[in-house]
Amino acid sequence: MTKEFNFERYFNCLLKIIPLNAVAFTAMTIYRIFFFFYFANIHSLKGLSCYIFKAFLLGIRFDLSVLAFINALVIIIFTIFLFIKNLKLFKVAIFFIEIYYWIAFTTVLLLNTVDFGFYIYFGEHINILFFDFFSDDTFALIRTIIHDWRFPIALTLLIFLSFAIYKFVSLTAKKLTNNFRFINTSFWNVLVKIFIVFFAPFLIFLFARGTISMFPLGKFHIQISPNSFINNISITSVHSLTDAIHAKKEQSNNKIDIAEKLRISKDEINPSIFNKVSIKNNTAKKIKPNVVFIVLESFGELPLLYNSNSFDVLGELKQHFEEDTVLYNFLAAGKITIHCLESTILNMPQRPFSIQVTQSPQAFQHFSSSLVLPYKKSGYLTKAVYGGSLTWRGIGEFLKTQGFDETYGEGSIKNEYRHEWGINDAQFFEIVLRELQNNNKTPKFIYAMSTGTHPPYETPPYYKPLKLEIPKEVLQMMPNEKKYGKKIFENYQFANREAAKFLSKVKNSALAENTIIVITGDHSLREFQTSSPEELFKIYAVPMYIYIPEKFKKEINTNLAASHTDIMPTLYDLSLSKEEYTAAGISLLDNTKKHIAFNSDGFILSNSKAVLYNIETDSSRYFNFDAKTKMLSKTDETQEHREMLESYKKILATANIYLNQK
Repeated sequence: MTKEFNFERYFNCLLKIIPLNAVAFTAMTIYRIFFFFYFANIHSLKGLSCYIFKAFLLGIRFDLSVLAFINALVIIIFTIFLFIKNLKLFKVAIFFIEIYYWIAFTTVLLLNTVDFGFYIYFGEHINILFFDFFSDDTFALIRTIIHDWRFPIALTLLIFLSFAIYKFVSLTAKKLTNNFRFINTSFWNVLVKIFIVFFAPFLIFLFARGTISMFPLGKFHIQISPNSFINNISITSVHSLTDAIHAKKEQSNNKIDIAEKLRISKDEINPSIFNKVSIKNNTAKKIKPNVVFIVLESFGELPLLYNSNSFDVLGELKQHFEEDTVLYNFLAAGKITIHCLESTILNMPQRPFSIQVTQSPQAFQHFSSSLVLPYKKSGYLTKAVYGGSLTWRGIGEFLKTQGFDETYGEGSIKNEYRHEWGINDAQFFEIVLRELQNNNKTPKFIYAMSTGTHPPYETPPYYKPLKLEIPKEVLQMMPNEKKYGKKIFENYQFANREAAKFLSKVKNSALAENTIIVITGDHSLREFQTSSPEELFKIYAVPMYIYIPEKFKKEINTNLAASHTDIMPTLYDLSLSKEEYTAAGISLLDNTKKHIAFNSDGFILSNSKAVLYNIETDSSRYFNFDAKTKMLSKTDETQEHREMLESYKKILATANIYLNQK
């Protein structure tokens, strides 16, 4: 028996790690199958079996890529010992390999678990939003995750499978230690041995890269079908995280040129297009109405489309919706709360690939587009109310920097029945009403954002919900929340009913004659998912409600497409007179311009057309939009589509230059 590490040991070691990798590959395939059946809406996948098959084949390449990266270091160690030859030292290296394999495979397991949870929450694999976990209220997020019924199951499986991995890796390490010979290589030609020594690392490199094309395997390669869910089947959590880290690095270094990404010439960008003046409004100039802008957490539009006596999500808010003005062709700025807050506070759209302003050096920069400036110039007292902690993402300082005279958070009222993210909606509206009623002699602008409709979806113990029989169509769009679906809608209903109480109190008081109120959502309920592009609008939409006292009323076309950045220009026209302001949006009272809505995902909407633009690939999909059914239908590109896309690109590029100015 040889007492040194030779080629025969090298070759046998290569063979001995194959079973470990075969088991790992099988486990990864089983996970992909489980992922598919857990998230798939089978009804929407009919006729797409060919694409599904391609997605699973591509998934094999992604899995082999992960395994190749894990095995690369082990192959390098084996190769090094062909030159060192010391068998005792090799046995020490085996101990390292054992621990390395256990950590590596457990890390992949952990990443899959995190990615699975991320997909439940956002309907996407890990992306740049993943890093918001560390800049958000991290402890509240952790508590929310722990409260989820799936958490103990996931934790138990994670511990059990990690232990199983350790046992199997230990067994592999023992096999590497013994000198059992699979094949006698002593008679092999030297050239054959040299070929194997070079071929093994080359094969690992090829599998790790996943392709022989210019770019290594990544997110760019998963666009294989018209169905977004099928495209998401292939990619692994490891590749998703790698892409997210790369995007975060680019974002943090401020290296991304949005104009270049959008293929917009700098000569076409003119920031002065954001400089505007509100209309002449003699009534507003004389009376100076109070203005209240309320953003409700997760106030998505989709549940409202199915509101009925048996699924009463609106409650008393329905009466106010019928009495006043509501826009339903309305988009949120993005997918998370901070997207809405920044877009509405700064009057600017969300820019893809860009770091949030509150987490950037610009957090303490005063912007001329701040929503409160026109009101401060007109002698208003400006207030901000947030239903959670003002330390969240540093918004307390951010709001003050942008010019708010007073800011209030959850500590501004007695904490009864507090939830993980702050005060419940009853207490939230109590603060808003209190601040609206204070100091009646001075006109007030109040910006208020709630935190109530948020996992783990808790309502006060005294609350008695109205009837909530969830429609089948609604359940189909939230496949991962069938167990707690009713709890979600009870919370959603509670928030709406508290909003209704607030509106009734205002309307039944002297405030009714001189107070304009807007209510919208920061984003839709996250539990809704679709793999069908035809239903994209329903996933992105939030309503915009507006109460306007009779003396201030002006015609608003409720069929217009609009989004968060259009709210403040509209309020300026309703409540101020010939006041200068800076904003990317367009007033809903302005009939001279083409109205389009868009969000951070590149979804662009007009009255009857829609575009879904992918900035990474510079590719677009085109749709017709049915405002009655809120459904999209695929169509060929038209001149209107091209104009919508061009307008979207110019606004984003201009906003990026404006927000990055020193």
